[in-house]
Amino acid sequence: MRRLMDYLPENYPASRETAAFQEALQPEADALWAARDGLLAQLDPYTAAWGLDYWERALGIANAGHLGLELRRRQIAAKLQGRAATTPQVVKDTAETLLGVPVTVIERFGEYLVEVWAEAGGKLPAGTIQLKGRLRELMPAHLDWQVVIPTLLSTPTLAALGPRMATAAPPMHRPRPEPGRLTARAALGTRYSRASPPMAAGNAPLG
Repeated sequence: MRRLMDYLPENYPASRETAAFQEALQPEADALWAARDGLLAQLDPYTAAWGLDYWERALGIANAGHLGLELRRRQIAAKLQGRAATTPQVVKDTAETLLGVPVTVIERFGEYLVEVWAEAGGKLPAGTIQLKGRLRELMPAHLDWQVVIPTLLSTPTLAALGPRMATAAPPMHRPRPEPGRLTARAALGTRYSRASPPMAAGNAPLG
């Protein structure tokens, strides 16, 4: 806390009149400092709040008001990062900023394809759709690209053993048992529809 009395010479606190005068001014000074700090916070997209509207308007980011505060900040930061020439490092930085998870960029030169693999712990991270839109702006027109996110699907199954079953019968689909987990991957990009279904990880095409 900034106290006005701390800015005065050491002998001033001994004066009751001076101390009372400074204490009366203290709430107004606190309000001014808070307004100053709040304004300066808007100059950094990672701390901005009401200033995000101005950032988005300046960068041409539309229809972001419904997104959460954190995702709006990451979207602005990603837009600022991609203002240089598009390189694998720029793509990596942009993807990690928007998704908030580690990302690996793989270039497949023979296929004119760039793959962005996101390690999101089996979940689809917030910012995936925003990343797709950002990559459309960043990637050169002659390259295909895709965002690949390994995911886990819930698959209710029931293993059955008995006189009518083989020693190791395959699991049967049943609605009641607790869900298992099946590794799959979701893919977005130039070779996929706007919302392509998850694909089994072992069978999914790379290109």
